[in-house]
Amino acid sequence: MESRDNEKVKERLKTKKMRNGGIFAFLSFFLLGNSCQAAAQALPSLATLPPFFGVLLSIALCPLLVPAVWKKFDNWILAVWALFSVGLCEMSLGISPTIRMLSNIMIKDYVPFILLIVTMYVVSGGIHIDIHRVGTTKINTILFIVGEILANLMGTTGTSMLLLRPLLEINKHRHYKAHTVIFFIFFVSNIGGCLLPFGDPPLFLGYLKGVQFFWTAKHIFPFFLLTSVLLLLFYIFLDKRFLAKERKILHDEAETLELQKGPAVEVTGSLNIFLMFVVVGFVAWTGTLPQKVVARIFGAPLFMSNLLQNGGLIGISLISLLFSPKICGHSLRKINRFSWEPLSEVARYFVAIFITIAPINAMLKGEHEFFQPVCHMLLHAEHAPFLYFWCVSPFSAFLDNAPTYLVFFKMAGGNAQYLMNEGARILMAISASSVFMGALTYIGNAPNFMVKSIATQYGVRMPSFFGYMAWSCSILLPILLLVSFIFLY
Repeated sequence: MESRDNEKVKERLKTKKMRNGGIFAFLSFFLLGNSCQAAAQALPSLATLPPFFGVLLSIALCPLLVPAVWKKFDNWILAVWALFSVGLCEMSLGISPTIRMLSNIMIKDYVPFILLIVTMYVVSGGIHIDIHRVGTTKINTILFIVGEILANLMGTTGTSMLLLRPLLEINKHRHYKAHTVIFFIFFVSNIGGCLLPFGDPPLFLGYLKGVQFFWTAKHIFPFFLLTSVLLLLFYIFLDKRFLAKERKILHDEAETLELQKGPAVEVTGSLNIFLMFVVVGFVAWTGTLPQKVVARIFGAPLFMSNLLQNGGLIGISLISLLFSPKICGHSLRKINRFSWEPLSEVARYFVAIFITIAPINAMLKGEHEFFQPVCHMLLHAEHAPFLYFWCVSPFSAFLDNAPTYLVFFKMAGGNAQYLMNEGARILMAISASSVFMGALTYIGNAPNFMVKSIATQYGVRMPSFFGYMAWSCSILLPILLLVSFIFLY
């Protein structure tokens, strides 16, 4: 009886937290006002930047320094930063331009972002992949390679959601497994999507701008291959050291042999596998539609293509939820330990991130004078491709990599025909950095934070925000420095 009461209390707390998240999103956006005129051309000042860094530091440090306070008041802490950002933007630009700027980023960026995450999460939750193998170094390495291949066909988000649960299941007996999830983020959630436009949003935007479909596969493949091989070798070396430490607390040899019997992989949920590819094709198709304005919300244009895409993603999610099959009377989502909490966490945190990032995006797109030295350096540099790669990197790591790609694409001339030929090495640098550098932080690419949340739900002790950066900066950055020097300098 007592345990049942405890469960009810937990459920009420979870519901309250999700409701608070909804209140936070509502307040931080709609409290701005209920009317908007056309925005002026003025750009935000540098004084609007602190709230973004406040959000990052809160997400990174509060769970370590004040975990109890963060667990209880995370929504309100992020809401304060978001509203502080709104206030600074209003002081810098005025109310109408501020509302227009925030409406743009919420309608054009946040809503499609979160709906894609929701759809991929829901659909992948209806696919059960049973790998009858123990998570050894060899098996994990094979899974990384398969993930990199699939990421180019299904996108990094879809592939991450599809393969993460099987990875966590086959490694559940491992004592040291956080490093495997970190490398999964490197390989599957980021680097694997660098060859085709379907792989990652920046490349798809390049495709819409006139870059040929297979151009990135042809030109980035050597860069991708060397980076992947070096990372795999490092993972093999690291994982074998961890295996040597935990050999006694793992499974005995007989258990390992027993798990090796029978088919290596069993996949259930053909409907949702089909829906995965429908999502990729549907998003790609709607991205090519004409940008016809059907309405304006707080001054921000709502395009028919966005409306169609958002409605389609909601419809696909509902189909998956209603018609997914069962195994022995149990839904695949229950078997997969499906929970809405990781999705709630990502949605709540990224509302604050998108609101506070809005002035930075506006400054980048408007070529604010703060960035003029960078533009001048890139235009007159002797080793421009190498510099492009490393100038794109911090924006891809901490901001949205899709608009970052567009800004530097425009900075390099904006002519796809020129960039595919005479400027091929510059386009190669922009494309590779936009995709690869998303792996440097949890917020660098859409699936990163989601992977961290799901892994935490499975009991994996994932590193903090800065803890993850310590891994990425000590492992990934030196490899990318070497490879970029070889191919771009």
